Amino acid sequence: MFMAWAMWNGRLDRLSDTRIPADDPGFLLGHTVFETMEVRDGVIRAFDLHMDRLTFSASRALLDMPDASLIRAEVLETASRVGQLCRVRVTLTGGGNRLVSAVALDCARRFRPIRAVRGQHVHEPILGGRVKHGSRAHWVVAVRNSGVDDVLMVDQDGRFTEGTTTGVWAIVDGVLWTAPDDGRILVSIGILQLLEVATVLGIPIRREGAEASGPWDGLYVASATRGIAPVAELDGQALRGWEPIGMRIRDALDR
Repeated sequence: MFMAWAMWNGRLDRLSDTRIPADDPGFLLGHTVFETMEVRDGVIRAFDLHMDRLTFSASRALLDMPDASLIRAEVLETASRVGQLCRVRVTLTGGGNRLVSAVALDCARRFRPIRAVRGQHVHEPILGGRVKHGSRAHWVVAVRNSGVDDVLMVDQDGRFTEGTTTGVWAIVDGVLWTAPDDGRILVSIGILQLLEVATVLGIPIRREGAEASGPWDGLYVASATRGIAPVAELDGQALRGWEPIGMRIRDALDR
């Protein structure tokens, strides 16, 4: 079994053999929107949430949105070629093309502590922060230049907003803090999932970014495929890592 497969406009092939037209604006200009989701044992986690976000992103980026039932079928078919647990990305391009790619999910990455640095939050003036688009060279370069796993953005008020590939949250005096859905940042599905769990567990929630200067009982990130993970190092300084509330949420998410 090959570990990476793709479906290009409904045609299934190995990912390494998939060809993208050289004149597609998605390739030339980064004019794409996408979603990345986890498929486990033939079940797409949070599929409806992903489709809601993809529909919004496509509308704002002036791209056609395929029917969700078609995307579901292609995601499941592509994932079935990879194995029981995989990460599937759905990409819509400016050339009107559709790419569904699946790779095996690295289980060791889930819940693994990360290293991060702080960075400056920059507002997206045209698309807004809620669009998950493919123009991400600036974030890729920021992470590589820093030599860490993620860069956690800080707004002009000194509060965390989001990471380059994750949502950011913190536990402060027993309360879960995370930035609000105010149009500046992507609506993180990982954050939505942990907020649902925190509500069930009776953990107080405050929809405001945590102070980037601290202190925190625990500082964390979240994503749909990583789960949640503690920030074990920030700007070269060691942090606490897992603390009791974070571990309660982790255990509930892992059931």
